[in-house]
Amino acid sequence: MRIQFRLMLVFFGGDLSKVPTQALTVGVQTVMDAREVMILITGSHKALALHQAIECGISHMCTVSAMQMHRCAMFIADEDATLELKVKTVRYFKGLMGHHRTLVEF
Repeated sequence: MRIQFRLMLVFFGGDLSKVPTQALTVGVQTVMDAREVMILITGSHKALALHQAIECGISHMCTVSAMQMHRCAMFIADEDATLELKVKTVRYFKGLMGHHRTLVEF
């Protein structure tokens, strides 16, 4: 059995019916060329990825960290996904959300 297939089975809990039959792969440069990028991160199992994406430096080991350089990137995360973030970071972004809501109302 190919290693990628075995990894997918592990990722999807061993349920072959949950493994996608098709996938879309987009390179980092293609994403960086986009006018706007929205990244949705949910669940505590993605908390470390969110931490590496926004609190650590840009790294080839965490390609989503390149979004720090994007001119219009938006990260949307639920509470569980923020578990690895520093308290200051969470407060900062929550404060921005309140400011954003005020601006949108006009």
